[in-house]
Amino acid sequence: MLLKKIQLLFLTVFVFVSFLGQKYSPKQIDSLGKIAAFNMADKRKALKLLFTYLDLVDKPGSEKEKVTMMYRITVVYSELGENEKLIEYSFKLEDYAKKINDPSFEILAVRMRATSYKKLGILYKAESMLNVALERTSELKGDELFSTRGALFSDLGLLKDKMDSPNYNVILAYHRKALGWFRKIKNKENREVSLTTAYSNMGLYSSKVNQYDSALYYSHKALELSILRKDTARQGFAFGNIGYVYYNINNQDSAIFYLHKALPIMESIERPYQLKDVYNVLALVYEKEKDYKNSLYYRNKYKKLDDSLYDSEKRAVNKESIQANERNKQQVNWFYFILGGVLVVLLIIIYFATRYFRGYQKERKEKQQKDVVISDLEDKVNDAFEEVIQLAKSDDPAFLPRFKEVYPDFYKKLSETYPFLTSGQLKFCALLRLNFSTKEIAHYNHLTIRGIEIKKNRLRKQLDISSFEDLNNWMMKF
Repeated sequence: MLLKKIQLLFLTVFVFVSFLGQKYSPKQIDSLGKIAAFNMADKRKALKLLFTYLDLVDKPGSEKEKVTMMYRITVVYSELGENEKLIEYSFKLEDYAKKINDPSFEILAVRMRATSYKKLGILYKAESMLNVALERTSELKGDELFSTRGALFSDLGLLKDKMDSPNYNVILAYHRKALGWFRKIKNKENREVSLTTAYSNMGLYSSKVNQYDSALYYSHKALELSILRKDTARQGFAFGNIGYVYYNINNQDSAIFYLHKALPIMESIERPYQLKDVYNVLALVYEKEKDYKNSLYYRNKYKKLDDSLYDSEKRAVNKESIQANERNKQQVNWFYFILGGVLVVLLIIIYFATRYFRGYQKERKEKQQKDVVISDLEDKVNDAFEEVIQLAKSDDPAFLPRFKEVYPDFYKKLSETYPFLTSGQLKFCALLRLNFSTKEIAHYNHLTIRGIEIKKNRLRKQLDISSFEDLNNWMMKF
């Protein structure tokens, strides 16, 4: 820990002297930026340094260094889980890449934004963006082509895991393609950076298809490379993956050992999504060991972090909508400047102005009254929705009666049209109506994903719903 602090102090002083003296070349600054983005464990401090480096290279003749530094900032925002900032900054990166005619960084900007949409649950939009970016890689050559295609196949694999009923063999095939492209990279350092992540993903998804020998092989390869590169963050990922494999093969002592190796790293580097996974597996391991105290402890930490991420993701989606509206407003701003007229006879102006003012006051008062009523109704609806969601998440017995009060038309129509549905099936339909995913229903009801999929298939047969129809959409349209 002391060594890390000394390294960080050295970097900070180095940048400060560089900023004052302007003695360091863009190449030296680029090297420091790479260390900050990919090797520093404290991503908050890394972000501050990257913005400092960006100021240093923001000058004519350093366009390549500037766009590279902007990309690294999006990488750190992504690793911090700050989707709102990532979306906002990826647009800046894309605009600048277009300005300097650099298709490689245009693709990277789209890729980073798609990564954010994936975390926010906007999956099909993210998939569409990644496929468009993949088509554009035909404009690239050499290492840029190899690294970009590899990254996009990796992103598509991770995206498929977020969708309902993921096929892990297909996902593993995406990561195998990514690994193949990364191995072609000529630059040794860039190849090692990419391969560290690729090996980690191969380890994770090999374990999900029960190929545990391969999972341990690739996870240890990722660990070796991350240690070689002094990449603390990816050491944490590798430890977590190895712990997950040992959990699956019922070697709980080894699982606990590696997960506790991963835990302090994940907690110190602010990687909330990866930390959440470590909490979850630790809870499962201790549950198998019948150590219910520790299992409950890590389950509560998982739930608290999961709820926090859900709230931040919801805020990011809202902010993006607001920003989109603001961009549209800018296109019609000219309208608000057309307020003039020609003076007419003074008495006529006063007369009509007085009449207009009185009418306007009356109309405004009525509008304000309507707005108050509408606002009250919206608040009640929003409060009721949040209450129902929280009851569902906590698997509270009061969930179904409260859902029936909030969505009376849906509940009445469903129960009258299909009177044979049990209360358990009605509750299941209610969760689908609220757009809970298979994973979420399984998590909040303490069931397996496979069990939920069986429930869905049984419900399809009972309600005569085509296998091509999305159940959530069917319920929301019903």
